[in-house]
Amino acid sequence: MTNIIIVEDEAIVAMEYKNSLSKQGFTILASVSSAHLALAAFQKEIPDLILIDIKLKGDKDGIELAKEIREVSNIPILFLTGNTDSITLNRIKAIGNSCFLSKPILSKDLFPEIIRLLAH
Repeated sequence: MTNIIIVEDEAIVAMEYKNSLSKQGFTILASVSSAHLALAAFQKEIPDLILIDIKLKGDKDGIELAKEIREVSNIPILFLTGNTDSITLNRIKAIGNSCFLSKPILSKDLFPEIIRLLAH
């Protein structure tokens, strides 16, 4: 069973991801809206994969969160973003063992990317 943490600042979007992933057999360990809450969830139980939106509540964005996670773990990270400008994409590319999907994200695009990341 694959354990996932969802880090998404929009509650409705997070709920959609959670419901969709749960129906596919994934276990959602936590669904949080900020880097601070994500780090707390991560320290409580390390997931197999983290879905991270770039824009988050609080003072850190998703890429800054990923950098902190990389200090202690190389687990796969799937960035979910509406920001596909070159600066953001270059920041994402600097995070190893990760990839991104552009919003809006459809389930048919989400699941194959999760499976691909988990296979590495």
